[in-house]
Amino acid sequence: MWENRTNFESFGQAVYDNPKTVISREYSTEWQPGMEPYYPVNDDRNAALYTQYKELAEQEKSVLFGGRLAEYKYYDMAPTIEQALRLAKSEFK
Repeated sequence: MWENRTNFESFGQAVYDNPKTVISREYSTEWQPGMEPYYPVNDDRNAALYTQYKELAEQEKSVLFGGRLAEYKYYDMAPTIEQALRLAKSEFK
């Protein structure tokens, strides 16, 4: 078991600097058939699948991919949202 410190009203470093927090507990478990796969498993099959997705994404000229979708891996939400806001700010000046 591990605890994930998150403040859902803040993003970036402000999440970690905030003196108040929401504690959520998450329990990891090995995926089995019939369960919903929330995140890709880091294995050769998914690495190859990511490469295919990346090649397809690069062909999309009017779509921006970022965060978990763009890199096909797990990220904490606060840094992901901060990255998305930076990307949007740079693209839509």
